[in-house]
Amino acid sequence: MSSDREWPPISGDFEVGNSTHCVAICTLGKKISVDTEYAIIGTCKTENIGIERVIINIISNPKIRYLILSGPEVPGHLTGRSLRALYQNGVDPETRKIIDAEGAIPYIENIPLEGIDHFRDQIELIDMINTNDPEIIGAKAKELSITNPGEYSKGAMWVESKIAPKKTPKLSSRADVILLPEYSVILDSTSSLVSSQQTSAIVSENPSSVLIEVQDDETGTILFGREV
Repeated sequence: MSSDREWPPISGDFEVGNSTHCVAICTLGKKISVDTEYAIIGTCKTENIGIERVIINIISNPKIRYLILSGPEVPGHLTGRSLRALYQNGVDPETRKIIDAEGAIPYIENIPLEGIDHFRDQIELIDMINTNDPEIIGAKAKELSITNPGEYSKGAMWVESKIAPKKTPKLSSRADVILLPEYSVILDSTSSLVSSQQTSAIVSENPSSVLIEVQDDETGTILFGREV
């Protein structure tokens, strides 16, 4: 990596470990804490910008040679399958659509084609989609570290990101059920803002009050709204 640049170059829902380690871990739709050494670990919830963030952060670190694709698949987006299709098939050079991807909008538009090729050549993708056990994921990371092929010969590739910064989502409470990939969030219907403070809240919206409750499962967080 270049000493005059900060890594990772783009923000996201991840934690940095040992930047010289050969393994990156993507846990798709759920944060999973893995008790082992890695370069970076985090979620990836969309089949376009989410995947682009993963690519940018990996190709800028030639020490990373493996990407473990784990955690629950993201409903609708099918991010894991789309990332796997990208690794296996690349993108259509004209449309930028990931070839044979099953996701809803699987387009990689903010990364040059040579960056996509760099990513596919630099890493070996380890398909563990829907594996949620941190011990199993951690054991695979340790196993891969033993077979580390060494720093990628083509070095780092730094891509000038065109991805807009993430904004706080605004949601309407008129829906009975709202599905969110985040955890421990509440919805304030008066401002339509999401915050991470408590697991339930009374929100008022004329002519009646609505109780918003948060429940977690293996696919993410569900907000249930009901009149009280």
